[in-house]
Amino acid sequence: MRACSRTRPTSQVWLLAAVAIGVFCFVVAVGSIANALAVVSDAGVGAVPAETAVVSVGAGETLWDLAEAAAPDANPAAVVTRIRELNDLAGGTVRVGTPLVVPAGS
Repeated sequence: MRACSRTRPTSQVWLLAAVAIGVFCFVVAVGSIANALAVVSDAGVGAVPAETAVVSVGAGETLWDLAEAAAPDANPAAVVTRIRELNDLAGGTVRVGTPLVVPAGS
């Protein structure tokens, strides 16, 4: 019977470990950079106004257009989300002439 002896990891195992660590560090770095860019891009954008107004949808207008017109200093994506909440809209399609409650102000 042969005694079990410990074997040393081969160079392939070390290479695989190094690549795995490198990929992990790369993913963490890319995530950190993306997060930093998101924070910087939203830094100059104000919050969604608490006050509201009622507007009619014009021909060719989208919720994004309404959001930019109603609250020009706020993040349009956040304003669109708030418009959907205020008006119980499931999608982004609205008919011409439809009255909508929108956040209004700077």
